[in-house]
Amino acid sequence: MLDIKEWKWEKVKIKEIIQHTLNCPYCNVRVRASSDTRIFDLESGAIKYHIFKCPECFMPITIGLDGKIIPQSQFLPFEDIPYVPDRIQKMYYECRRCFSNECHYAVIMIARTMIMHISADLGAQSNLRFIEYVNYLETEGYISRHNRTWVDKIRELGNQYIHELDEATKEEAELAITFIMHLLINVYKLPEMARQRRCGNGN
Repeated sequence: MLDIKEWKWEKVKIKEIIQHTLNCPYCNVRVRASSDTRIFDLESGAIKYHIFKCPECFMPITIGLDGKIIPQSQFLPFEDIPYVPDRIQKMYYECRRCFSNECHYAVIMIARTMIMHISADLGAQSNLRFIEYVNYLETEGYISRHNRTWVDKIRELGNQYIHELDEATKEEAELAITFIMHLLINVYKLPEMARQRRCGNGN
């Protein structure tokens, strides 16, 4: 039988007001928000949520005892990168959205797939093995010998989660998407900016 709990809102006393530093999910400004309202279980008296108000946009932000923020931010983590081909841009967007939703396994798998698509877009043949796509990026100078360590780590993580029943971590997902972000900057954004600068100078 479904056990329905009754919760109640209440204003807190001034001395019980708490503060929290966060990026507002509505305006994306880093703020120090205060909570003068909380939600508690009427039967047990246990506090369930604190309601904060953003001092910038004045929207309500709910934070649970586990630290989860409601609503989730509509602003994607990591950097927007221009001049990326549409197909790869969509994959990068999906990767960022997965990270925002804490789908860490998906982030690693998408990052791994993106390396193959980026390599193919830059001239590699199709239907190669993953390691051959990586070798192409290194041979053609798109990644350095030092960055090769990052790619190998993404490859190892992908292999690990394909063959083992294990849970990907936030740190691993962040490593994967950070590398992809910098790779996109190096192979698409910076070359196009340099080209536009040369054109602007009449060269």
